[in-house]
Amino acid sequence: MSRLFIDEEKLSTSIAAPNHVCIEEMPSYLIQAFIAIEDHRFYQHIGIDPIALGRALLVDLKKRSSIQGGSTITMQLSRNLFLNHEKTYKRKIKEMLIAIYLETRFSKKQIIEMYLNNIYFGHGKYGIEVAADLYFNKTVSLHHPTKEVVSLAEAAILAALPKAPERYSPIKSLSKARKRQHIVLNRMEQLGMITDVEKKTALEEKLQIVGKCDRSCA
Repeated sequence: MSRLFIDEEKLSTSIAAPNHVCIEEMPSYLIQAFIAIEDHRFYQHIGIDPIALGRALLVDLKKRSSIQGGSTITMQLSRNLFLNHEKTYKRKIKEMLIAIYLETRFSKKQIIEMYLNNIYFGHGKYGIEVAADLYFNKTVSLHHPTKEVVSLAEAAILAALPKAPERYSPIKSLSKARKRQHIVLNRMEQLGMITDVEKKTALEEKLQIVGKCDRSCA
């Protein structure tokens, strides 16, 4: 299977992506924000989540549309590294097979690290460190010598982006970004990752968006 689908050179490159930040250097709430909104059973599954997939398939059958949703973090990583974004059952099957392969080869810690350092965050930018710099002029590294680390409120904004990076970009529409941020924080609270007080404090935080709209905002 690896010979059919896996570009080993590309996989090696992704592990050492530019502006790569090790998972141990990131604040725990940042990682939790992505897991909460994208794949809350991340640590329990083997690359695919039958419950989420089944739910997505049911919706697609009712709408008579191509398969959408139900992708785990590992499946998203598989798609971003090796596949296109066409919404077909054939691509979804490949996505699942690659995800299972990645789960056998890498630890959960390595997978979430690769995911955060490679996913698309809008405006032509890939990787969590680049995104933190673009939107907030901050870092996700607790050991950065000069920059301030993103707050919980900002982490929730970043976690809101993978679903639809251009739609939820705070540069394009802060109101839409805020609505999605609220969903992320609510989910984190429901899963016991943050307290109600922490959620309310994050929601009340005034965001300073430093990125500017360019041609990608059109």
